[in-house]
Amino acid sequence: MAASIAGGTTWYRARVKAVPSGDCLVLMGLNNDRPEPPPEKTITLASLIAPRLACRGGVDEPFAWDSREYSRKLCVGKEITFRVEYAVPSIGREFGSVYLGGDKNVAMLIVSAGWAKVREQGQQKEEASPFLAELLRLEEQAKEQGLGRWSKVPGAAGASIRNLPPSATGDPSNLDAMGLLAANKGSLMQGIVEQVRDGSTVRVYLLPDFQFVQLFVAGIQAPSMVRRAAVETVVEMDFTPDDPFGAEAKYFTELCCLNRDVWIVLEGVDRFSNFIGSVYYPEGETAKDLGLELVENGLAKYVEWSANMMEDDAKWRLKAAELQAKKTRLRMWTNYEPPATNSNAIPDQNFTGEVIATVLFKLISHVICIGRFLVL
Repeated sequence: MAASIAGGTTWYRARVKAVPSGDCLVLMGLNNDRPEPPPEKTITLASLIAPRLACRGGVDEPFAWDSREYSRKLCVGKEITFRVEYAVPSIGREFGSVYLGGDKNVAMLIVSAGWAKVREQGQQKEEASPFLAELLRLEEQAKEQGLGRWSKVPGAAGASIRNLPPSATGDPSNLDAMGLLAANKGSLMQGIVEQVRDGSTVRVYLLPDFQFVQLFVAGIQAPSMVRRAAVETVVEMDFTPDDPFGAEAKYFTELCCLNRDVWIVLEGVDRFSNFIGSVYYPEGETAKDLGLELVENGLAKYVEWSANMMEDDAKWRLKAAELQAKKTRLRMWTNYEPPATNSNAIPDQNFTGEVIATVLFKLISHVICIGRFLVL
């Protein structure tokens, strides 16, 4: 029998970083605009059981994706209040109550919509939500109305199970990366960012077919995170440290994109079936270019090899953004020193030169429309 530990009475404020399933939230501390990543905590909603998403080689339980999507759209990026009700150390999980806007109980909202069932009591008496009676009442109401997973429509359960390609269940070997690129190159594709490896590398579901791909943001490279050094024989673990600002760049991308609806423009693919492309994420009534935002904030550098896959005006914007970040010695350019030059100043003298590029008009005139959003 798994022993549980009762939670405290203190309520905390946090922001929802990610929603792995319909009954689980990844929370992060409120950083008050400080750049460094805040502490994180994973909370399972007390007394709820949501359908499970497919694991490696498996299939979804009925309504698992709909349940996750309801909770994701309800919570991700939102400021919440939470309290740990109990913990089960043997499985390393904490169970709690979460409120949106101070007065909306998230578990009650999910149960009311029919996207999770209520577990009456755990192995110990204290393994239950303090709102159990109300959750049970709301569950019965959802069942009567045929909501969510309690749908009375014939065949609804089977239709809710995603037909996943192998790439979505841990086997990317059958992914026709070149075919996918050829069919979609330069076109806007909808996606959901599921993982952020580093500031300029994300793993994305491409909709509506749920191809799960790794994407390098075109034209840029963010500082890397910790990685194991390559050695032929490992006697003890050997790690290289984070690049300066690596954690901050990853945190920036997580804040903007993790578990968010995004638009992807595929530009290329490497020999390992990793895609190169642009990522646009919503911010209010506009859409932001992730690569450009990272460079403008001194959290990524311009790289020629993948920028060459992009349109000329997109390349100029990245170059100009990097020059400005260097000029102001922003973040990763703090210690930047311009390369030495052999040129001498020509005071009060006329000289003849040739214009080799005109950049400003490209930067001023560039506007992209994505749905109802503008990329400025």
